[in-house]
Parts: sequence; structure tokens; C-alpha cells
Amino acid sequence: MPDSTITTKVIVNLLLIALGYSIKKVGFISREEGQTLNRLVLYLTLPAMNLKVISGAELPWQLLILPVVFLGAGVGISQLGKFPARALKLSRPDTGTFVISLCGVMGSLAYPFVEAGYGDEGIRAVAICDLGNALAIFGMAYYTSFQYANEGDFSPRQIYKKVITFFPLHAFLAAIALNIANIELCGLPGEFVDALASINSPLMLLSLGIYLELDISWDESKILLTHLVYKYGLGLLVSLFCIFALPFTGAARAVTFLLPLMPTSLSTLLYSVEQELNPRLAAMIISLTMVVSLVITTVMVLGFREAF
Repeated sequence: MPDSTITTKVIVNLLLIALGYSIKKVGFISREEGQTLNRLVLYLTLPAMNLKVISGAELPWQLLILPVVFLGAGVGISQLGKFPARALKLSRPDTGTFVISLCGVMGSLAYPFVEAGYGDEGIRAVAICDLGNALAIFGMAYYTSFQYANEGDFSPRQIYKKVITFFPLHAFLAAIALNIANIELCGLPGEFVDALASINSPLMLLSLGIYLELDISWDESKILLTHLVYKYGLGLLVSLFCIFALPFTGAARAVTFLLPLMPTSLSTLLYSVEQELNPRLAAMIISLTMVVSLVITTVMVLGFREAF
């Protein structure tokens, strides 16, 4: 793909995020209403994209190492996050938000940019990596949110139910099954999946722009700076481990480097609201890491795409 085409696609992606942010700022839509758009992405267009790129592609078995690596990274980094939170002397609700914000990343940000730079091969690698990331978010992060809740009532059955009923996981497993059985999606089902997959990136980028919040309090800058140093410092170590220790090249290698540097998951805000932790801190962490990760992603795809 010519560099000019990739540059154009990346600029369009950034403009879609800016458009989402703009329509929120002028009052056409609120961040709360943007949750509906995010759910459409999570439960319809993203599963369709994964189904499309995984079911019909050659799938080396060594790729299945990746979900294990990213599940372990999400759990490990979040649990170690208790130490900087303790050093900051955060309250119990703030500590809960701080810790769960480190469990997993917003893999959805990587999809449009990796698609622009690496095509379906990159999308396939993101989808496989993001499975382990999703399990960390909907398992460990959900459990941790209960640990820091005021009531603290928790049953392991709740995590099991949340993971087992997660539709994107069903779509991923269906894609693996179709791939193994060598069944091609064609005809009406194939066209339907292709139609949903084709609108995934625009909807995803608009929803990210709607969630973006740049009104950050200076009083909380110490917490945010500590979070950035900790998150991206350990994230970079995971990235370096992936590119030097794992046996991948090309798009898969680029994705394993990029994914640990993605923003804090949107689930941090949902869990903070649900468990009455600190939703404002969650929103600021998500927004600030989204800006940092957008810079990292744009620079990597435009300047270092061939380095992998």
C-alpha cells in the first residue's frame, strides 16, 4: 500500500475522532448517549470484523500465545498498580479506580490505525491479542472493582456470567471454528458480515471522540502524571518483551508492540460508576491516555510501519 494512501487513512481516522468530540461539545450528543454507539461497536460491528478477518485467513497456531501474554500483562500490571496508589496515599475509591484502569487496554483504538497500516493481517493480530486483553478487563478488572466497592459484596459467579455471556467472545470462537473447519463465509451471510465490518472503524472512531474529555483538573495532575509514567513505562517493557522474545514478524510483531501502549479501557469508567468509586478520575485517565496513545499510534503507523 502506498505511503500516501496510509497517511490519508490515518488523517481520516483522526478527523473522525475530532468529529465525535466536536458533536459532543456543541451538544448534538452527550457522552452518556455515546454509550449506545459504543455498544453497537462492541456487540455488532467489532464481532463482525473479527469474524470476517479470522474465519477465512491462514491462522498459525503460535498466534494463540498472544492472548495468554496479554491476559498475564493486564493482570500483572494492575496488581502492581497498588504500590504507586499507596505511595500517592489515595482514598479507597480512588485506589480502586487507579488499579482497574491498569487492567487491560482500549484495544479498539488500535483497530482502525492497524487496518490503515497493515490491512486484514494486522486486524487479525489485534483481534487475537485483544481476546486476552478482554478477559483481563471482564474478569480481573471486574473482580477488582468489587474489592474496592463500598459494600464489597461479590460472588465469583458474577465474573463467570460476565465472561461467558460476552458476545464478542462468542464471535471470536465461532470465527476460530469456521477457520478450523475450512468453512468460508459467502453468499448472504458473508455479505451481511462484510456490511457490518465495513462500518466498524467509522463508528468506533466517532464513539472514541465522544468519550474524549479534555477538562482535566490541575489538582489531580500528580495522580495522572504518576499513572502515565507507570502505565506507559510498564507497557513499553511488555512491548519490548513481545518484539524480542516472541516469534513474530510483520503485522503481528507491530501489533504486539503497539497494543500494550493503548489507552485505558472504557470499562474503567463503567466499573467506577457501577461500584461508586471515582468516575471523574476514570474519565480523566481514559481521556489523557487516549491522547497519548493517539500520538504514539499515529507516529508509529506513519513513521515506523516498515520497521517491523
